[in-house]
Amino acid sequence: MATFTQADWNLARQTAFANKVLNSKHGNHSLDTELTPNGPHGGKIVCKTCNKHVAWIPKAVLETL
Repeated sequence: MATFTQADWNLARQTAFANKVLNSKHGNHSLDTELTPNGPHGGKIVCKTCNKHVAWIPKAVLETL
C-alpha cells in the first residue's frame, strides 16, 4: 500500500478538480474564477463564453495552493 504525504494528497486534490473542469463541456471555453471569502465554497469557475456556472471551488482546494 502506498503512503501519501500531505503534498501528494494536495496535488491529487488539485489535479482531480482541474480535470473535472477541463473535461466538462466548457473545458475549451474561456473560463474565469470568482473567489468568495464567505460561505461554504472558496469560489466558483464561470464560463465566460456561455456565461454559466461550471463548478464550485472547494475551500480545501484553495487552501492547498
